[in-house]
Amino acid sequence: MAGRKLFTNNTPHMLAVTLVIRASYDPRNVAGTKDFQLGPRESQWQEYGNDIDIYLNGIKVVAQAGESVIAHQDIVILRGSPLDDALNTRNGVDFDLANGQIVLSTRQVS
Repeated sequence: MAGRKLFTNNTPHMLAVTLVIRASYDPRNVAGTKDFQLGPRESQWQEYGNDIDIYLNGIKVVAQAGESVIAHQDIVILRGSPLDDALNTRNGVDFDLANGQIVLSTRQVS
């Protein structure tokens, strides 16, 4: 079964999201990416990877805010790190704005 997470955009901006999918268990290996759009205040379930490549190595997010662009990127470099655990042990990912920056948080969705 592929990986599956609920992504929630708590910002007033359209988000362009890129998921970086890990090949197997090692964060040094990338299996590819998945791109999708997430509207303001919108939630979407997204599937990514395949039966073997079910982990995320990172998330990239870009928003256009008026005449400027806001971008955020998190990339895992060490298996078992706090970021690795956040991206791969919870099935909800939330995007918020704080001080003009995109902030990512994770949670368990029932």
